[in-house]
Amino acid sequence: MIVSRWLEFKAIVPNLKTIETKARGFEAEFLHERREQDTHFKYPDGLLLLRKFDHQPAELITLQRGVHESFRISEVEIAEVQDAREVSAMLRGRFGVSVEIEKTRKVFIWRETRIHLDQVDRLGMFVELVTEVDSGDEARAAIELREALVRLGMEHMPLELRGYAEQMLEKGKEE
Repeated sequence: MIVSRWLEFKAIVPNLKTIETKARGFEAEFLHERREQDTHFKYPDGLLLLRKFDHQPAELITLQRGVHESFRISEVEIAEVQDAREVSAMLRGRFGVSVEIEKTRKVFIWRETRIHLDQVDRLGMFVELVTEVDSGDEARAAIELREALVRLGMEHMPLELRGYAEQMLEKGKEE
């Protein structure tokens, strides 16, 4: 199991290609592009989701989120899941499903910052920057995250505090 603490910045963007070009321009390393299916459960203590991929083990993820200065901060636990169907059935029975999200995600890494370029079905295009906080050093992580925002030309974009599940649930109420 992986336990991490992250500073995060998410923004709605009109064009992912522009951000991708800038990421490649300052030598962020391309890691992968993949389709992700997230099932969010009605979990009473933060977020609980099962993330499935094609041809890879799934991940069971818990998140506790807060706000740090102008970023979100997340406490994250990730466990690999070999039998996603069995775990999904168990969690559906125990908690129920709040929403399912499908997206295509391209991932780059620069220093300790992951750059997620997300095309989220029914929601649109987003860029999410995630910087790991080492040994509680939030100040260092915030400096790196701000530098990545500047390098990507995103320093003036507003922070989107809502996660994809919250946005999708709000969209469902409007439809």
